Amino acid sequence: MSRAFVKDDDDRPEEPIPVPERGPYYVFAPDLATLDDSLRDRAEIVQTKPGIVGFGARVTVADDAGKTHEYTLVNDEEADPLHAHIGMTSPLAQALLGKSVGQNGLWKRPVGATRLKIEKIEY
Repeated sequence: MSRAFVKDDDDRPEEPIPVPERGPYYVFAPDLATLDDSLRDRAEIVQTKPGIVGFGARVTVADDAGKTHEYTLVNDEEADPLHAHIGMTSPLAQALLGKSVGQNGLWKRPVGATRLKIEKIEY
């Protein structure tokens, strides 16, 4: 019989699962006062540059096949891929950050990399 189906009588306490340290919580300066203390402690104030993809940007891109997609870059805690809200540390966001209209970003995906051409940036 496999050990997987045998009850372990070991009375040792289970090791706690380590919780990964959370990264910065990006926020625009006017919104800093609205954060609770736990988020304010991790807050990193963001200043956007017009025409450059950054936190809070709504970005329209064209893929290799010419199909357009629109994404909004948000904090990782607020990421919702079903609604095209992409976390800042995701490979997709990393491919777009710092780019301007007309530039390409290389999105490295498990199924293979694809080029995304920046078509439009809105804040």
